[in-house]
Amino acid sequence: MLIGLLSVFSLAGTMRDSRDGKTYKTVKIGNQEWMAENLNYNAQGSVCYDNDPANCRKYGRLYTWDAAQDACLAGWHLPSAGEFETLLGFVGDSGKEQNEALRSSKWKKGKDKYGFSALPAGGYGSGYEKFSGLGLGAYFWSSAEHISGVAYSLDISDGGAYVGSYDKSDGNSVRCLKDSN
Repeated sequence: MLIGLLSVFSLAGTMRDSRDGKTYKTVKIGNQEWMAENLNYNAQGSVCYDNDPANCRKYGRLYTWDAAQDACLAGWHLPSAGEFETLLGFVGDSGKEQNEALRSSKWKKGKDKYGFSALPAGGYGSGYEKFSGLGLGAYFWSSAEHISGVAYSLDISDGGAYVGSYDKSDGNSVRCLKDSN
């Protein structure tokens, strides 16, 4: 069983962001190579949860959708909603199974079967102008617009794992996906 698992999941290594020198773990899940940590590049339109640098060190930065569009470094990109769907389809059949497989083992009910290591970084709600969800959910921007002013995201919380959507001015995490060759 372990041999079969190694063929579809492997720690791919690390990537270094030449813009600020930060190094990130990466993981290959199926045919996709993902960052295994949230992006922490200080781009205009990004903030730390509660404006506390300690939260950036632990959870990465929160980005508006516009800021997220250009946040990934060269050779990597903000995933589409379809690429998130591919990830979810690979790691499980149900929202509960997908949720547990993608959560860090440091997060309650997290099994981190594939090394994606999602942490509950919460987000920033622009409509009510406050941070919320720290310890409760992980929300990752996609590159895809849903409707005017709203974009798709990957949501991981006690409610499961699924592709949802948020107002583009909200603050969510970013996980970059390596470009295909």
